[in-house]
Amino acid sequence: MLDGLFKPRAVAVVGASANPYSIGHIVIKNLSNYGFKGPIFPINPKGGHIRSFKAFKSVLDVPDEIDLVNISVKYSLVPSVLKECGQKGIKFAIVHTAGFKEVGEEGIKREREMVELAHSLGMRIFGPNSQGIQNADPEVSVYANFTFVPMKPGNVSIIAQGGGMGEMLKLHLHNVGLGHRMYCSYGNECDLSMPEILDYYGQDEGTKAIMMQIESFKDPAAFLEVASRITPNKPILAIKAGRTREGSVAVSSHTGTLVDQAAMARAMFKKAGVVQFTDTHQMIKAATAFSTQEPPSGRRIGMITNTGGPGIQAVDESIDQGLELAKWSEAGRERLANALYAEASLGNPVDVVATANADHYFEAVDTLLKEEETDMVLVFFVTAPFTDTEAIARRIKEATDTSDKPVVVVVETHEGLYSLIDRLRESDLPVYEFAEDGARALAAMADYADTRDREIAPPPDLDVDHAAAKAIVSAHEGQNAYLGQDDAFALLTSYGIPVPKVSRITNDQELTAAASTVGLPCVLKVDSADVIHKSDEGGVVLDIASEDELQKTFKTMAGKFSGPGVSFIVQEQKASGCEIIVGATESPGLGSLVMFGLGGIFVEVMKDVTFAIAPLSLPEAVTMMREIKGFPVLEGVRGAPGCDMTAIEDLLLRVSRLAADFPAITEMDLNPVLAYPDGVSAVDVRIKVK
Repeated sequence: MLDGLFKPRAVAVVGASANPYSIGHIVIKNLSNYGFKGPIFPINPKGGHIRSFKAFKSVLDVPDEIDLVNISVKYSLVPSVLKECGQKGIKFAIVHTAGFKEVGEEGIKREREMVELAHSLGMRIFGPNSQGIQNADPEVSVYANFTFVPMKPGNVSIIAQGGGMGEMLKLHLHNVGLGHRMYCSYGNECDLSMPEILDYYGQDEGTKAIMMQIESFKDPAAFLEVASRITPNKPILAIKAGRTREGSVAVSSHTGTLVDQAAMARAMFKKAGVVQFTDTHQMIKAATAFSTQEPPSGRRIGMITNTGGPGIQAVDESIDQGLELAKWSEAGRERLANALYAEASLGNPVDVVATANADHYFEAVDTLLKEEETDMVLVFFVTAPFTDTEAIARRIKEATDTSDKPVVVVVETHEGLYSLIDRLRESDLPVYEFAEDGARALAAMADYADTRDREIAPPPDLDVDHAAAKAIVSAHEGQNAYLGQDDAFALLTSYGIPVPKVSRITNDQELTAAASTVGLPCVLKVDSADVIHKSDEGGVVLDIASEDELQKTFKTMAGKFSGPGVSFIVQEQKASGCEIIVGATESPGLGSLVMFGLGGIFVEVMKDVTFAIAPLSLPEAVTMMREIKGFPVLEGVRGAPGCDMTAIEDLLLRVSRLAADFPAITEMDLNPVLAYPDGVSAVDVRIKVK
């Protein structure tokens, strides 16, 4: 348990100083100003007093027990401080000091030695190079942190790797009057880990939602396990930094193996039910809704407005976010007609018109919330000077009191009426300035509900020849090289993955037997780890109709490709079909990631691919197929027949199981796989074993 960190009974600050700009002084000030419920002990070798607190020369001089120490002294002094803290029996130390892992090899060594020392003393280290922690629970009120955002009790807890991002999240929650529950920016994560803190947040009854900012994953498997336990009960909203940096491309145009931590994060978030954002502004807006509203039971949205344009914006954004416009029952439509002005529009959005009064808004909101086919409601109103806006706000709140469906309010007003917004927020209604923000917040809540309530199943048992696969992989382990095409296709076959007939050849005397094995017409390919884009380099010839043509083609190709490690494959010619790409790649700390997408331009230019963690369950395979933008192509477009969805699902299950069963496989690329109305066939494959 981390109570000693987040609920300390007493806090010491080593490095406390009378200098108002020092970290130690600011920590003392924050602890004092925000009413920490326990004693505060400044530690300074000169003693004296700091901000009216008696300063002690060492923690060993403090007469009381101490749960938590904040350390902000030069890194060379940290070990001696830790030794004294260990003697004192302190269990948790926040190390603000920099000069560790972030500065290179020497810092890494210092950090490792610090952790070893702390563990030998029975201590845990938070940081180093970290801001610290906060807990706004009024029973604790600990601000063991050197930052500036005011601490106000709320129910959203924040965990951030980057301190600046963490402050931004806190600041904007504060600016809308919500405050936060617990907060930490964990810095180098040398000891106490992000998953441990996340687990603590998940068990905290006062935390209704969790916001995360992540730059890298030290232990992705632990994060996945912890997040998966939390999300069935409370939402986790996350943003992954560094998703577009050079070298962090999710998939290369051909192999599909360049998977970085951004792709891994997307796969983990999806599997764990975490709601991912790429925009900090939108994550904060969503957290605002999660803090006061319950997730919807469906994706059908009802809207109310007193002006047309913003209503149209809300409709467009809702549809873009995958929401559906709710339809009213006859009884609901009749109630609206009887309650509103004759000029009102009774569609969706319901336009109550600019002169609508408080009773009109109440009737509209109450009606929509009572409609069985409405899952959520967005209310937009301009604070027209000829209406009683205070009464409108009051009646909107009254209408929501008897419903557990989520409601967001968008108010278009000026600074003279900001108090109106404050009152709406104080009554637990999330308020936004733009209709699009309200729609996106509701969509995020619907996304969370969808993932929370989705079907969960274990990976299925598959009929595979594990022994045959193991023999092939074992024969190549330790070589860190690509398998020959014959072995690669044999490996796929052992796991029931459909492939063409193939025959490996090294000279022209083997062509006749090869053609007899695979049949005519056939395909001739060069087989070399150095030739990646075979088609571009003339290493693939299709539709070879006779043995004579095969002989001539081989002579030309053998003249172009020669040398050690070069051989050739005669392969059964498969009919053309819809090209898809399926791959798997090693993901350190997590296992393997499976990649799926359409082939050709979709992967090379549009990078329309999706990732998931191996092994897949059937529901995960089904979802994976439908996540790509090009999914309608698989269903069949412009008269083309649809693909065999069951065969593609089975292919994904088998590729994912093969990757999971054999961690030595670092890369696996089936590209293209030809998908037909009645099956699939992987016609080219590259597999690398470490």
